[in-house]
Amino acid sequence: MQGKRGYFEANKIADFFGLQATVTAGNVIFNGVHWHDHVEILLCKKGEVHLSVDGKSYSLFPGDFITINSGESHEITDGKEGNLQIICSIECKALGNMEDKQISCATAGDCDVQEEERNLIREALEQMAALSMLDLKNIYVKGAALPKYSEQEYRKALTQDHPLNQEENWYRYHMYMYQLLMVLVKYKKDAVLQNKKKWDAINVCVLYIHEHLGESLNAEILAEKLHVSEPTIYRLFSEQMGMHLGQYITAVRLNAACRYLVETSEKVIDIAYACGFTGLSNFYRAFQLHVGMSPKAYRDSHRTMGNLLMLNEPDIMKLNRFQSFHELKYEIDDLIS
Repeated sequence: MQGKRGYFEANKIADFFGLQATVTAGNVIFNGVHWHDHVEILLCKKGEVHLSVDGKSYSLFPGDFITINSGESHEITDGKEGNLQIICSIECKALGNMEDKQISCATAGDCDVQEEERNLIREALEQMAALSMLDLKNIYVKGAALPKYSEQEYRKALTQDHPLNQEENWYRYHMYMYQLLMVLVKYKKDAVLQNKKKWDAINVCVLYIHEHLGESLNAEILAEKLHVSEPTIYRLFSEQMGMHLGQYITAVRLNAACRYLVETSEKVIDIAYACGFTGLSNFYRAFQLHVGMSPKAYRDSHRTMGNLLMLNEPDIMKLNRFQSFHELKYEIDDLIS
């Protein structure tokens, strides 16, 4: 897509089974601005989810869901550890002719979805998630970030021991998948062009912030970049992102710091400066306030995965934070209301 900033996210889960709709469960803590060529549904199960879709902010609480259409830029910046979401990716062809169409179906925003159909969507997503959840008790330590065994053993378990390899589960999964599709197509409508001028401006700001974390960032710098006034920058963030510019910058910097603390052995002071904090005391104060513990305590409480990142990481995808279902202290039964 020409002019699109951020990164493109492919649906790789479908490669295993050739499904037109795939479901995963876990917790998105941070996911930078991105888009994809499939339709995505995010269902909040535990905690809260605050996200931005094409520059409009939404808040989801347990039981809420939102549909994100193909090509819509979206991000989550302030997720909390221990939350739980179900995420469904649907190939557009499964929804029939989607040319110049979009699915407008959500419990958040201006959508008017009947309660019966809300429940059908929730039931379908929950059952599909439970049916596609691999039992990894012999591979993962519950609540730990690292598997006991190798990636090869994990892939073997995925391809040979997956519940969808059982015929009954396969057909039950498809029953709920078609239940989901049956409801969604009722909410297919002509695509509405959003106010792209505002969103393009926000997108430029967001990507600039991601790519210049270690530098000075403020409304003056962003205003100069966009050739607009500083009040315009503040207003754009407040209206389109649902938060103050300073809050957004701090959230992105702290997220990057969390990743660096877990995935590098760099000194705390070096991480603080790499993420744009002007002093160690400022970093400690912000980290304690937003994360609820000191940087050292955070590093000690998360299993180190080695030097997987470098400071000032140029690839913003590597700064995403996602807890898989098996890292969380939930059971498969928790997926079903």
